[in-house]
Amino acid sequence: MTSKLFNISCSSSNETLVKLLLYVSKTEHNICTMSQSSTDVQDVKLITLELEIDARSIDTFIEEILQLDGVLDVAVSFGSVLHIATYQMRNDSDNIDTLNLIKTHNTQIINIEADKLLIVHIASERDIRLLYNKLDNDSLLSFCQQPIAIGQSLSWDNVG
Repeated sequence: MTSKLFNISCSSSNETLVKLLLYVSKTEHNICTMSQSSTDVQDVKLITLELEIDARSIDTFIEEILQLDGVLDVAVSFGSVLHIATYQMRNDSDNIDTLNLIKTHNTQIINIEADKLLIVHIASERDIRLLYNKLDNDSLLSFCQQPIAIGQSLSWDNVG
């Protein structure tokens, strides 16, 4: 059994997320991660679901969630799952050690303000956890992590 990343476009009603969670809870599939975000299309949300699922169950799973009220489209990514993490750090005179540390983990500073740094890290979940553990101190203001997929994507449209 491997994890697959499902990108589910749905109406912006929170009821769709609840219905999806209820459905998954009734299956034998384990949820690794789940997030919901806005899209550039009005009244459409994107639910990203990383699920441990047997390959032979994917088609049935997709067909069944397409039947849920509010689900518009489902795409599943087959390939290695990476994660993207953002760290917001306090920017102060003691940053030399932090900058040297993050440099060794192949990160990028994407925003520098007078009192804050915003750092992006794309890596395996293990590597993100290693860096997080090193940065978890008073200088860490916020942290966010989400899965991203690399590989072929297959898409199913609910056009019925």
